[in-house]
Amino acid sequence: MRALNVNQFPAKNPSTAIGIPLNYDLHLRGRLCFLNKGPRMATATKLPRIPAMHDYDLISLIGEGGMGKVFLARCKRTGETVVVKIIHQHLLKEVKTRQRFQQETDLMRRFSHPNAVGFIQASPANVEPPYIVMEFVKGVTLDEMMQRHDRLTPMRAGRILAPLCLFLQTAHDNGLLHRDLTPANIMIIDEGTTRETIKVMDFGLARRIGFYIPSGQLDSQSSAIDGGTPDYICPEQLEGRQVDHRGDLYSVGVLMYGLLTGHVPFEANTDPAQIMRATLHDTPPRFHHWHVNNVPSTIERLVLSCLAKSPAERPESARALIEAYQLALGSKLVDARSFETSSQKAVSTLQERNKVDPHNIIDQFEASMVEHLAAMKLRGFVDGVGGRVVESDAGVIKVMLPLVREVEVRKSGVWKLFGPKTKQEVEWVDLELHMAKKQNVTRSVVDIKVVQPMPRHQHKQFCARICCELRAYLMVGR
Repeated sequence: MRALNVNQFPAKNPSTAIGIPLNYDLHLRGRLCFLNKGPRMATATKLPRIPAMHDYDLISLIGEGGMGKVFLARCKRTGETVVVKIIHQHLLKEVKTRQRFQQETDLMRRFSHPNAVGFIQASPANVEPPYIVMEFVKGVTLDEMMQRHDRLTPMRAGRILAPLCLFLQTAHDNGLLHRDLTPANIMIIDEGTTRETIKVMDFGLARRIGFYIPSGQLDSQSSAIDGGTPDYICPEQLEGRQVDHRGDLYSVGVLMYGLLTGHVPFEANTDPAQIMRATLHDTPPRFHHWHVNNVPSTIERLVLSCLAKSPAERPESARALIEAYQLALGSKLVDARSFETSSQKAVSTLQERNKVDPHNIIDQFEASMVEHLAAMKLRGFVDGVGGRVVESDAGVIKVMLPLVREVEVRKSGVWKLFGPKTKQEVEWVDLELHMAKKQNVTRSVVDIKVVQPMPRHQHKQFCARICCELRAYLMVGR
């Protein structure tokens, strides 16, 4: 394995992603507010031309990340200010980037919440370059706010934590993980007033909760894992294990650690590989290491519990986290009605995804699969039958498998005497593997449904053979 080198692709500005080997999409933007208190330098950027975007005029570049750029724009009809996100020109041909961009579009369209940046519209299919139009939120990022403060008081940090936990509890209840909660992705609205609140931005790494294997791990040409910001990635994601809602709570723990101490836990490490090794193996320094002595010990213990290596040792939910925090603080920040209101104001159709027509299920069985070996097993099977992974989403892997037929070569006259009489034709058959982890005290069990979304009688024998081979590969009996 090659060494990870943060300088392989130097960043142009603090919010630009840092490229490193192994296809990691990692960046350090989330820690800059704690490491670099100086002002940012604005740079003039030539505005791109987006032929299919007729309703909006781009005004200026306001942000740049690993996947794309974000521009301020104005609606021609209403004069409304909006934000437009597009993919970097050099990444337009990357399948993984386009899939991730489409996933972000899909999730934003299907889930809205008062504490999340709103979705307005997206580019039509097959438009180049694809774009997302979002609401413009007037405020400052938590990153920018922290450049003006060494650290926050527990009360001020709690006023940021409260709406964040309201958003997360509702998102998790609706089956959505954010997976990139950093100071750069949280907007502070009405900063310093009694109306101060937050909006969560950038759903580029978000996904739905469920048995999930990153598409990079299913691609035999790649050894990548999911991306993120090094300091904020939970240990289980780094190890390629199953990540649930407590992965987001780990990121919240890093955020709170930074707000209360002015530092990220493993600040001494500047290389992404070192940060990730520390995340996996090192204990975060206690607050007194940073000469912070005015934070109640109960709050410090709660924050450090969010940073536990094992998800089971973290708070059980975002609601449990904020309730424990306000108890330690001795001041009310939210109540039961706050969570009810948060849930009522959310709009979500995420639970409608992946509903399966029972008539399209061609096989169903249980497989004993340890999470970190599941990708290897399924990759081996798809490669073994010459297939391709089209998409990997929470609970579903979509594949194309080759159905090879021998067909007669039509010849006329004397040419019938020469050359082969048959040739091979390949028809690609779409199948889906719907997977859900089952509770079992002794082993890791996954319920698998093999689904043919568009059943055809001529594929019946082929699909039966594929199911037999999959069962044999996963060592599952009939």
